[in-house]
Amino acid sequence: MVPSPCIGLCRIDQHSGFCVGCARTATEIASWKNAPDAEKTRIRSELLPRREQLTAQIQRLLWSLDDLRTFIMSTLRPGTGTWASAIRGAVAEFCIEDGEEIKLGAGTGIMTAATARGAISFHLSDAIHTLSVSMPFGPGRPGIIVLAIPRSAAVPAPLGLSCIGADSGSIQPANRHEILYDFGLGSAVLSFGIRTADPELIASLNDRVGQPHQTFLSDLGEAIVRCSPTRIIRNAIGRIEVFAPIPPPGGRSPSGPHTHFLPKQLSQGDDMPANLHVPDFYLPCFIYYSHGS
Repeated sequence: MVPSPCIGLCRIDQHSGFCVGCARTATEIASWKNAPDAEKTRIRSELLPRREQLTAQIQRLLWSLDDLRTFIMSTLRPGTGTWASAIRGAVAEFCIEDGEEIKLGAGTGIMTAATARGAISFHLSDAIHTLSVSMPFGPGRPGIIVLAIPRSAAVPAPLGLSCIGADSGSIQPANRHEILYDFGLGSAVLSFGIRTADPELIASLNDRVGQPHQTFLSDLGEAIVRCSPTRIIRNAIGRIEVFAPIPPPGGRSPSGPHTHFLPKQLSQGDDMPANLHVPDFYLPCFIYYSHGS
């Protein structure tokens, strides 16, 4: 079976007659469902040069799970690039810098990497759609890889602070006794939270379960910065954990793994990061920025 190249960005370019999303003609799109595999394969072979004519920015990569696993492994080395999970106002980034010790892990459908400052996990499945986003920086410049799921597969997201309990999904077993709290942003893309073993912070958070982040952070923001708990962003494909200290108000985020939590930007309700827009069909769970892109 030859999968459709449709990425949900459906508009025919009047000059070329090709769809700006998949680079097929209107006739090819209409007949795709009933076309024989040989015809679909022929059409797919012609899409790349068509996209170059369109200077299309997004295409779906037909990677197998082995292809995806190989790509992810190639990124889990010092100096290669940065993985992010983000919406407008809530961001976590993971990267590995020169000289850092890396602990890699792999199991059935799972890949992990951890350093002293952060960790990342990927749960690989056929539900993942891999998108290539070319950036208009000129020939030879690397682009962006997005790991996404169809929006239709999203699970409704809760609102308000919730206590998840002991973090059984922690990437490193030593942290699985710590208590995970979800800020309850209501985003279909990701959840943002913190994990802690500090008894005073746990008691304070438990007293505010159910409150929106605007409310409980006005009371506990200073205590959270002072305790600097692990920040956890979870999505449908995996998670990023950031152990690096939270900078003080007015301070700069350190290089390497870090998070941003910006309530004013969150209030805009945009479930895409500020510098990336993909078709609404997709929820972008992980974004990989190659160093140099």
